[in-house]
Amino acid sequence: MDKMTDGSENNRKMKFNKTESEYNMKSIRFLLLTITTMFILISGLMIILGISVYTHYHNFSFFLESAKSGRFLTPSILVALLGLALFVVTLFGFFGSFKQSTCMVNLYAFFLTLILIVKLVLVILTFTMGPEMIMSYISVPVREYAYDPEIEAEIDGLQVSLNCCGSNSYLDYIGMEFTSNHSTVVVSNVIDGDQITVVLPRSCCVSASEIYCTRLRITSCKDALADMLLQNSSVLGVLGVSVMFTQLLGIIFALLLARCIRKMKSEKALITWMMKEQMILARQASENKEDSVYIAKPDSSTA
Repeated sequence: MDKMTDGSENNRKMKFNKTESEYNMKSIRFLLLTITTMFILISGLMIILGISVYTHYHNFSFFLESAKSGRFLTPSILVALLGLALFVVTLFGFFGSFKQSTCMVNLYAFFLTLILIVKLVLVILTFTMGPEMIMSYISVPVREYAYDPEIEAEIDGLQVSLNCCGSNSYLDYIGMEFTSNHSTVVVSNVIDGDQITVVLPRSCCVSASEIYCTRLRITSCKDALADMLLQNSSVLGVLGVSVMFTQLLGIIFALLLARCIRKMKSEKALITWMMKEQMILARQASENKEDSVYIAKPDSSTA
């Protein structure tokens, strides 16, 4: 009777532990599915943002020296690539949660950690990148403006779009020999007590008369390009930091879910083994009972 009572108490304990593990796993699984769904949306936004920024500023890649040789990756391209990688990795966590696969969930946590490290390095580089470093990647070939129609069109578009003039200043055009095919204006200013007259492309002027420029674009195109790249890098860096915190939560919940899945599978295997053991013991007990022979005591006789 005591053995039966002990067995029923053990069964109740096993049943309680199993229910508790399943409850924990379902809670963590729900949180992980919520985070993976957020990652799918975030990765889609990152891809769209990266492509839209790259498309909007693609014309300015002509003035990035390393971009001509394919060695320069703009922040917009990096964001789009990281968004694509995050989308692919998120699928591991999404389907791993549904299938309760320890392998897929662990892979999800591993790849998510790699992306987190890459993002951390890029964010640090983004916030530590100064104007001098960006300036080293920028080249505005003003001296070739009068000799190459392609460069002329690119520089005109740059000067109008960014409201700038020249590589370092409008004085870069001093001594340039324009032809009758170029649209030019004249600017006359006093610099260090000397009267200087410069012939400039009409794109350097906000407003101009037939010959003279009445309102000049003062900002240099190098400074304008560097400011634009710094602003984009700062925005993308802040976006990266916010996504990194969510990724850290995803890694933690993925590892917890993998642990719960392993624990639940181990408990199921233990319960199955104990049930089989009890069945074997019960079968042996019934067989021993059938094999036992009852021998009656002989009646005592009186003489």
